[in-house]
Amino acid sequence: MKLNFNKEQIELLNKIGFDFDVTSELSDDEILEIDDKVSDYFAYNGLGDKDEVNDVGSICESIMDILGEL
Repeated sequence: MKLNFNKEQIELLNKIGFDFDVTSELSDDEILEIDDKVSDYFAYNGLGDKDEVNDVGSICESIMDILGEL
């Protein structure tokens, strides 16, 4: 399945790092890997002061929203 990530989301996904191209056709296992890694990245980098969602967290949330619609 090919997911329509925007430029900002693709940049973050590339920063997180995957052994596959996130802009290509993705298997179910690859989608689950994206979900796991983005969730972890959000937990470590997506919250700022007072546990408020920062810019990175907003991008992570937007990726998780796409995955949640599947």
